[in-house]
Amino acid sequence: MANKILLLVIIVIGYVSFFTSCANIGMPSGGLKDTIPPTIVRSLPANGQLNFTDQKVRITFNEFVIVEGLSNIFTVSPPTVKKPLFRTKGKTLIVDLNEKLKPNTTYSLDFKDGVADNNERNPLRNLRLAFSTGSHLDSLRIVGFVKNAFTLEPVPNTLVSLYRGHSDTLVYKTRPDYIAKTDYRGFFAVTNLPADTFQVFALSDVDNNLKFTSGVDSISFLSHFVIPSAKYIPTQDTTITGNDTLVILGKTRFSPDPLYLLHFGEYFFDLRLDKYLHPTRKVVDLIFTQAVTDTFNIEPLNFEAKQGWKYIEKSAKSDSIRIWLTDSMVYNKDTLLFKVTYLQQDSLKEYYAKDDTIRLFFTDVTQASKNKRKERRRIGSDVNTVTLGTNANPAFDPFRKLEVISPEPVASFDTSKISLFEKKDTLYTQVKYKLTPDSVNKRKYFITHPWKYGTDYKITIDSAALTTIYNTCSKSVKTEFKTQEEEHYGQIILNISNITIPTIIQLLSNDKEERIIQQIPIAKDGNVNFKLIEPGKYLLKAIFDRNNNGKWDTGNLKDKIPPEEVMYYLSVVKVRSNWDNKDNWILPAQQSFSKKIIDEEVEAQKLKDKLKKNPKRSSAF
Repeated sequence: MANKILLLVIIVIGYVSFFTSCANIGMPSGGLKDTIPPTIVRSLPANGQLNFTDQKVRITFNEFVIVEGLSNIFTVSPPTVKKPLFRTKGKTLIVDLNEKLKPNTTYSLDFKDGVADNNERNPLRNLRLAFSTGSHLDSLRIVGFVKNAFTLEPVPNTLVSLYRGHSDTLVYKTRPDYIAKTDYRGFFAVTNLPADTFQVFALSDVDNNLKFTSGVDSISFLSHFVIPSAKYIPTQDTTITGNDTLVILGKTRFSPDPLYLLHFGEYFFDLRLDKYLHPTRKVVDLIFTQAVTDTFNIEPLNFEAKQGWKYIEKSAKSDSIRIWLTDSMVYNKDTLLFKVTYLQQDSLKEYYAKDDTIRLFFTDVTQASKNKRKERRRIGSDVNTVTLGTNANPAFDPFRKLEVISPEPVASFDTSKISLFEKKDTLYTQVKYKLTPDSVNKRKYFITHPWKYGTDYKITIDSAALTTIYNTCSKSVKTEFKTQEEEHYGQIILNISNITIPTIIQLLSNDKEERIIQQIPIAKDGNVNFKLIEPGKYLLKAIFDRNNNGKWDTGNLKDKIPPEEVMYYLSVVKVRSNWDNKDNWILPAQQSFSKKIIDEEVEAQKLKDKLKKNPKRSSAF
């Protein structure tokens, strides 16, 4: 009996074990993710091969590859007239250069990161291949960086062109002898060059014709010719072979050192009427491609113009013009036809007055939309009053002007109806002020007063103090605000030395826009003091103002005038409240192309994060 019970127990345990193990079967593991790029098994021609005459290049890899986007970054130097064609057959990439190759010429093919494996898209980085159609392989090179002349940021995917000739018009009319494209760092390498003398340019080549198109392409150039060379430098090694022979090793030094090309866009007169709008019944907006400085006129074509039928307002940059229609017989028309006259330039660079005819439509919105206040304002419905705006806020900067802004052009402003009060102890006391109109925007006025730090103020504007050109009166305004405490601000004191030409020192926002916060021109060594700065992080920039006109100027290729040089202070400057940030800035004698600006706080945090991940490393300090 005991034997039967034991047998039954064994059977039950085996049954449970079997079905439990079956229930625990999972999906098979996929293994580690493939992070290895494809490798070349063979290529025809081989790298460095001589006497190759076929126009098709075949590269076989150890796995299937994809070449999406390769045509946008691939370069062959010397450039071919026709664009190369790409296709894959099995694991082989076939590049058809699409024309008969030149005899006795070294070709360099640069694929950059355009070839990747088919599974995980791992790119084969910096793939290059060189071969010769003759018995000699050229091996010299010119390398360097292309950087934005104004920001010193790298300029990627830019065409670098080399010309053998000495003519100044080659870049306009002739295809280059050798080319390369910059990568994301702005780096370029024109390889497999012969011993010769070259002019060097870099251009955006927007129209893909391998030539410089003025007004379309941005450009870089070197004012001197470049002669590539190479020199073998032997170095003695202490290694001794079995036969007591001293091994002599060495390296090849290529010249010139890396070049730096400063990229800029030339000033190009291209004034055009880009857009015209009729946003409200009383407003017509004309938007131009450049500033309209003179020779502007607008005439009606479908109504008779009466005296004072319009009021013209320009933007700060003069590249947009707002026409306020003041005659109700005009702005109540649903269709308006105008002739707009402005300055233009012909193919011979001669100026003339150009006329554009524009037709504008305006239809009132539905009655349902009119019931909404927002829509009534949008279409400029007739109302009896306007609301004035100000820039007053609870933390008003005492070095700023108080702005008063009207939504419509101003016909008159009775300053006797404006009162400014300063709080002394617990009472508001009326103080004097000065009201001045803005020189550009005729709807804006400035109230100036020697504001005190950390003080309460109040401004009152009586109703009907302002009357617009539409005979609309302003509503009453009452605004209270307080100026910022002096201790809130910080300042930067820079001792700048090695000034050789007029220089502009700029304080910039620490972001992509690099907005100008303050700028100070200097002509000699000394202190530059940026006062009343909001706490935060900032950049510092120097502009070497060759023509002393108070601004940065771009270059001119025809006259071989390079853009004005700029330089950055290579540390982020942190400003704290009630603190003087003092430092020295010695400007180098030669142009510095670096923009590796270090933020010490960020770097310290990175180090701290690394130590957290690797505590053993911290014990070593």
